Amino acid sequence: MLFNSFSFIFVFLPVVVIAYYALPWNRARLTWIVVASYVFYAYAAWWYPVLMAASTAISFSGGLAVASPRFAPRRKTVLAATIALLLLLLGAFKYASFVGGDSLTVLGAVLGQGFPSLHSFLADIALPIGISFYTFEAISYVVDVFRGDQEAERDPLRYAVFISFFPHLIAGPIVRYRMLQPQLFRLHRFDADRVREGLLLFSIGLAKKTVVADTFARKTDRYLTDPSQLAFFTGWAAFLSFGFQIYFDFSAYSDMALGLARMFGIELPWNFDRPYSAASPIEFWRRWHVTLSTWLRDYLYIPLGGNRRGERRRDANLMTTMGLGGLWHGASLNFLVWGLYQGILLVGTHHVARQSRRLPHVVAVLVTFAAVTVGWVFFRLHSAPAIGDALVALAGLRGLGEIPGHLVLYVAVACAWVWSTPEEWTWRLDSFGVLRTASVAAVFVIGVTAIYSSHAFVYFRF
Repeated sequence: MLFNSFSFIFVFLPVVVIAYYALPWNRARLTWIVVASYVFYAYAAWWYPVLMAASTAISFSGGLAVASPRFAPRRKTVLAATIALLLLLLGAFKYASFVGGDSLTVLGAVLGQGFPSLHSFLADIALPIGISFYTFEAISYVVDVFRGDQEAERDPLRYAVFISFFPHLIAGPIVRYRMLQPQLFRLHRFDADRVREGLLLFSIGLAKKTVVADTFARKTDRYLTDPSQLAFFTGWAAFLSFGFQIYFDFSAYSDMALGLARMFGIELPWNFDRPYSAASPIEFWRRWHVTLSTWLRDYLYIPLGGNRRGERRRDANLMTTMGLGGLWHGASLNFLVWGLYQGILLVGTHHVARQSRRLPHVVAVLVTFAAVTVGWVFFRLHSAPAIGDALVALAGLRGLGEIPGHLVLYVAVACAWVWSTPEEWTWRLDSFGVLRTASVAAVFVIGVTAIYSSHAFVYFRF
């Protein structure tokens, strides 16, 4: 079920919110949230909840086992086994087709015969939406219990809410249990102002998605359907446009998720902080998909050694972390290349900073923006020939071409927006008076009418 759908906005959400506050006991409310979240997830495919329930059971049991004195001598083994089982579920549905398909291709070349039935079987494996997000959440919980940063949860109901809570289920933000757990003990009384704030934030996010992001999508797709036709101006305009498309698309989802959670009295972590205002790739990753970048830092980069063992080891750890982060986005070589490209940017930034070479702030922002835009080539295009055609165009090797005025105008307006205003989640929604509330209501109506031509969120694919 999509947030940007009539069934969600006018049926599912009102029913869930009204029933939630109508229930007088906290456990009844938590049970209702779990049931509603599983129904929400089953809307995409009936068997998705089975997979989520398995992940929930594995991580909940793993947390109890890691914290149990009975398993004290084998805590590392229990932790490793739990993480392995969680990754096995993720790998079976997300990476089996990628790894198995490529392996069969190589094996077929060596043996001189194909395996069409196996190729077909692997290609038919469906990727459950949201599995990458709740798998990372489950892993973070078990690791936190192992480290002593989080007490093991002994109530399966509260833990089930953590994994399944529908506002962040499909595309994040990636939540740490130690942030959500204290909020699950409280009976959140109905607060009209808080619900209003949630509705305002949700409405702003809806308009960002259906009006802004989807407009960029339609404009961008016209140019990126055939990258071989791109020239310098059209290439840069198209990928700048895609950069804004994915930013507005994903930040809109995050706004909507934070707004939905607030309606239930729950606060989720923010995920974006105007990343295109960053003055370096390091700063960009502190502002873009913040809950993923901090997850990668805390559960991958630092355990690998971080920057504690010299520059070479730090560089290798950065490349490993970003390469795996790229693969987290999708089981495809282009995502691996995108991740490694981001790793190169981070490593390069560290080495330039060591030489005390600083660019003026405005220049640094523009250089970072351009470098990130080049990276979107690897993210958006999936074949080597298409990526090659796009890079040739961006380098100006196919001529300057014509300036797509309409697209340049959209990009210019978007630049002015992101470089002049803070993220929507930081707005003082409690201070919105009648006029501004009415303005958001009008924006909501426009966003709803645009649902007819709206697309699924980009990060639903991951």
